[in-house]
Amino acid sequence: MSDAPISLPHLRTLIGLRVRHLGDICVVVEVLETPPALVLETQGPASVQADQHGRPGEYAADTRVVRILSDDRLSLNDALLDLELLD
Repeated sequence: MSDAPISLPHLRTLIGLRVRHLGDICVVVEVLETPPALVLETQGPASVQADQHGRPGEYAADTRVVRILSDDRLSLNDALLDLELLD
């Protein structure tokens, strides 16, 4: 990713920051290396996750993955550009 418009070490500095994604407040909790992406965890009440049989199981925060690069890997993904930093 040396020719990428943004580096992984730079992205890792975003871990812990609050952002707004699709109208929801989220926290950056992880940076994925391949393909480069941010993992966001929504803030607010946890949702019930179903087990393998569809029955309600445990409570967990919703997570979202936002890709860093566009499909051609030459520019930043529109979803990344739409993130609003809150911190």
